[in-house]
Amino acid sequence: MTSPRGQVSLRQEQGQYRPTGRKFSITFTLAASIGGLVAIAVFAELILGFSAGRRNTFALLNEKAIFLVDKIETAMRHHLDPAEEIVTNFKAMIESGAVNPDDQKQISTAAMGMVAAERQIWAVGYWTADLQQTLALRTPGQDLLLVQEDHKADPQFNDLLQDVRSIDEAIWRELAFAEGVTLVNVVQAVRRDEKFIGFVGAVVTMPELSSLITEVGDTFNATGFILYGPEGVLAHPNLVSPHPDLSKETPIVSRARVGDLVLANFQNRQPTEGFEPAAEQGVQVDSLDQFDTQHVLFTRGINDYGAVPWIIGAHVPASNVNAELLRMLIAALAGIAVLVLSIVAAVLLGRRIARPIKQASETAVQISGLNFSAADTLSSSYIRELDDQARAFNSMVQGLKWFETYVPKKLVSQLMRDGSFAASAERELTVMFTDIVGFTSLSESMPATEVAGLLNEHFAILGKAIEQEGGTIDKFIGDSVMAFWGAPEPQTDHAARAIKAAQTIANQLEAENERRAIGGKVAVRIRIGLHTGPVVIGNIGAPGRINYTIVGDTVNTAQRIEVLGKEFDQGSAATVLMTAATRRSAGNEAKGASAGEFEVKGKNELIEVIRVSV
Repeated sequence: MTSPRGQVSLRQEQGQYRPTGRKFSITFTLAASIGGLVAIAVFAELILGFSAGRRNTFALLNEKAIFLVDKIETAMRHHLDPAEEIVTNFKAMIESGAVNPDDQKQISTAAMGMVAAERQIWAVGYWTADLQQTLALRTPGQDLLLVQEDHKADPQFNDLLQDVRSIDEAIWRELAFAEGVTLVNVVQAVRRDEKFIGFVGAVVTMPELSSLITEVGDTFNATGFILYGPEGVLAHPNLVSPHPDLSKETPIVSRARVGDLVLANFQNRQPTEGFEPAAEQGVQVDSLDQFDTQHVLFTRGINDYGAVPWIIGAHVPASNVNAELLRMLIAALAGIAVLVLSIVAAVLLGRRIARPIKQASETAVQISGLNFSAADTLSSSYIRELDDQARAFNSMVQGLKWFETYVPKKLVSQLMRDGSFAASAERELTVMFTDIVGFTSLSESMPATEVAGLLNEHFAILGKAIEQEGGTIDKFIGDSVMAFWGAPEPQTDHAARAIKAAQTIANQLEAENERRAIGGKVAVRIRIGLHTGPVVIGNIGAPGRINYTIVGDTVNTAQRIEVLGKEFDQGSAATVLMTAATRRSAGNEAKGASAGEFEVKGKNELIEVIRVSV
């Protein structure tokens, strides 16, 4: 099918792109728009008469900005400061003799009473100089529990002991995570007769703080927040409920993941003029353009809760801040309706012209990040140049989506950053081989389409687990997968990552087999082999067809360890073996029992094999 402008693609025939008839030159359109806007601009002088009203309006906005931030800070301090007060009081009680530190019952009673006094206090405790802990804590069901433990062998508590021993003031420590919530804690040294005898501490939960600032923000039609350092979000309306990113390893949610586009682009804010009085009160006012909406941010730095600076504040749509200004302008311009209509017409026309350009820009951003699945096709336009752009751009996007299927995204990202193809080099990596047990007999009883479907589902489970741990899938070999860790980007913990990926695969296959059993399908079981050692990695192949792959004896050994799994098959969903080299590289992350030493094809020496715990 053809058109006067040339060949129309198959996707055009299928309806994803629809020609719109007559097209207009963008030059003519912009000329007419700019001409009208220039004529309207002459009347801009009219706003000079409202300068006095503008000054008054900004004075009111400054007061609102200060009041809003003050309310958030007050809510924050009411939530956190009781913990420091409790610690100070507990310290004073022990030092004065009101509570005998050697009397376990007195210490426990005092700690339990202090936890019960404040709902946001999660725990209060006393630790002796040899790290004997007496801790009263609040359970998720609001019950109080007493925990007595010995932490002499805990490196974290020993580090804490060294920090607190030389300082008399209360110390706010780094964040922690327990019972599904983020915690912040404060500690203080206890001395008797100028001798250090231990320290006291209190722990505060953060979800309640998110609830408090949410209430304050709702009062002002604003979104309140507290940042922990430049990247973390400590309190936010989206953190009232547990966030999936929170864990013991990551007790703070990043700005990019909290679900707030304004905070995600917090670093792009620009200072806003007219808020000098607010700045004198420590309130910084900035603006941020987010798509079609401009936002105003009110922030204040807080340095009272540890070494990491906090930023408290809120953001609102600029329309909320400008409400007073808009009311003043609307009243002044009510008598010149023609001017208003001209401005509206210019804005509508400008937006219509800009819409496809903006859409192309947003899609280009997705493509630049290799996020082809999120790249939408562009709509057709009545403007000839933009319509040509849409057709060409859509063809490119469709091609890239197919391209993404065949080329590893991680490799392309690395090459984009480096600006060149990776040269072959020797590097220590961890290699994984997988193979489906009895696949040949299994596939003989199934139609080809069912075999393909089974493999696709199986590889989807394996691929997700491998990529979650930063691995690279080298190739699919029949019903097998070859993957590696430690390249293209270096990974010091490549062996630990590979082990964790294997354990994840085993657990997910177990769950998948349960679902298959319900549907009357045969269980899928696999063998997994892991080995760590030197390989040659880089671009290998002919000039017209290059693969980024690895070669070497390490690869062969990994495959043979996987085959060795036949001798250890006990009917579980996955039999996972690794070599001693992998266990040494993984360190404490390697969990498993030695299965003995074995001779494998191509190796003169015996290889110690460990069965990985799953």
